[in-house]
Amino acid sequence: MNEIGNNLKRIRLLKNLSLKEAGNLLNMSATAVSKYEKGEIIPDSKKLILFANAYKVKAIDLLKIYNKPQMKFTSFRKKKRLKGQNLELLEELIQNEVSKYLEVLDLNNINNTSKIIKTYSCNNLKDVENAAIKFRDFIEISNKQPLTDLINILENLGIVIIQIKNVYNKFKDFDGLSEIVNNIPIIVLLDDIKDGARQRFTILHELGHLVLDITNKNLDEENACNRFASALLMPREAIINEFGSSRNYINFYELTAFKNEYKVSYQAIIYRLKDLNIISEYLYKKLSIIISQRIGKTDPNPIKPEKSYQFMKLVYKLEANEIISISKACDLLEVTLDEYNNKNYYN
Repeated sequence: MNEIGNNLKRIRLLKNLSLKEAGNLLNMSATAVSKYEKGEIIPDSKKLILFANAYKVKAIDLLKIYNKPQMKFTSFRKKKRLKGQNLELLEELIQNEVSKYLEVLDLNNINNTSKIIKTYSCNNLKDVENAAIKFRDFIEISNKQPLTDLINILENLGIVIIQIKNVYNKFKDFDGLSEIVNNIPIIVLLDDIKDGARQRFTILHELGHLVLDITNKNLDEENACNRFASALLMPREAIINEFGSSRNYINFYELTAFKNEYKVSYQAIIYRLKDLNIISEYLYKKLSIIISQRIGKTDPNPIKPEKSYQFMKLVYKLEANEIISISKACDLLEVTLDEYNNKNYYN
């Protein structure tokens, strides 16, 4: 195993240093730095302190060991621009965060969540729509009301939501990931998404990867997950109840009211209206132009994004019950003791 080398590499990348730049700080060659990271050279205590001082971290940070879970990264949505060291760092961070979360769940004796998740066989988009209806029925939420407190709902089902820090904006081309790891369903997204409508759609798209069993190879899984997310956020029944079964024109303020109530984007609303044949292709394009003229490329009044507090609460519970120490709690949350004791940390 090469835990120390992995830590050296991860921290170097987090500090936004190239091998050459790290070598300059350490007064060694880039090749030597690489050998330490690959485990070809094992650093002694003096070298560990040297690395720690150069990277401005504690030496103990270089010795942290988490049991890395085996992850497939199959439902990993990203743009082609995300590659190389940035992609490698992101995967490393995701594995570390998943590993920490699994450890905390285990210490809390939470290990049976996989049986909560149901899957729905889908051969076409109509099946996907029905899957969304069945899922709403499963969580006991009417098809005529908004889906609020989304993260809380999913976490109560035993689904782990992990929000990854977008270090130096390196991961802006990462959209989301979902996977069953050690029988635990996990959804990963960035923590700096400013638009809650986009965040909620991303979460439900990833949920689609977890619960949709695509039985038709001609049914594109990404399109199916998009439809699932849209149908969950805006059920056909709710849309017809709000807009009617057919419209020749829709006022911008109708869209705004629906957007704020259902916490979805303008574009998602009109796309859903078009998908359900409530508006024509012509009206869809016309409304797209109107929306662009009114708000531009970025909504000036975005929906507030949601935040997960589950991991933090579980760590605080472990420390309160003296199952882990305060220093271990700080390590898991990656905070200082002052931050840990500061109530404003929850905000």
